[in-house]
Amino acid sequence: MKVLVTGSQGFIGRHVCAALRQRGHGVVGLDFAPTAEIVADITQTIPMVVGVDAIIHLAALANPRECDTNPAKAFGVNVQGTHQVLKTALQFGVKKFVFSSSAHVYDIPPRYLPTDECHPLRLNNTYTTTKLLGEQLCHLFYENHGLSYTTLRLYNAYGPGQVRGYFIPDILARARDGPIELQGGNTTKDWVFVADVAMAFVRAVETPYVGAVNIGTGIETPLRDIADVIAAAAGTTVSGWGTSDATRMRADRQRAKQVLGWEPQLTLQEGLNATIAAAYKTVPV
Repeated sequence: MKVLVTGSQGFIGRHVCAALRQRGHGVVGLDFAPTAEIVADITQTIPMVVGVDAIIHLAALANPRECDTNPAKAFGVNVQGTHQVLKTALQFGVKKFVFSSSAHVYDIPPRYLPTDECHPLRLNNTYTTTKLLGEQLCHLFYENHGLSYTTLRLYNAYGPGQVRGYFIPDILARARDGPIELQGGNTTKDWVFVADVAMAFVRAVETPYVGAVNIGTGIETPLRDIADVIAAAAGTTVSGWGTSDATRMRADRQRAKQVLGWEPQLTLQEGLNATIAAAYKTVPV
């Protein structure tokens, strides 16, 4: 299968391209970065690529704070850009479209844990609004044009190479400077290693399933536990603990197992060891 991957030079995109190639698929990477095979802006006309069977659409403004700061850019990239890539899929004769969404569409915190794909959705900020509109565009193209799609609602992806602006890389950087003062350490997230996320996208390309699928481990871990592991590796300490407004996240991953045959392979400790080793240039334990 020949797969076009938008956002191929991003944190998740690089891992997805590698996983596709390891699985034997042909890959064409599209990104605005000059190192991509196709350098293009997804909000504009995308150059023709012959023989594309599937598109994995990862390109997005992915940081919620950045989306809130610049909503016009967020809607341009995440909504207009998704619409443009969907139109491109029809032009290329693509049979399968995989869309990268977020578990934030359930709201934070969700109404119940573990959270399944039937949970009500909520437009709680600019980022989640753009992701929900992207999901609806996928369904619209399915109903009107028969374009098969799978939406992956990602929980908290992490791993080597993730940029600042996310919790784990920020704590890795802060730990280098000494003791970490942590606010809201009792907030929980469902952390899923980036290589496992990449394999979920590979499985989504290969499945006929149409609809949304959670990609998470089903395990919630407090931020304080993550900070303690990083601090120990950096030879420093963490102070502070919980707040009364702490939130929780935990995926119900039964659908991922049933329709994708997907389960996370790395434990959180294994994933953190690899991430810390890459950041601090040490040998993972």
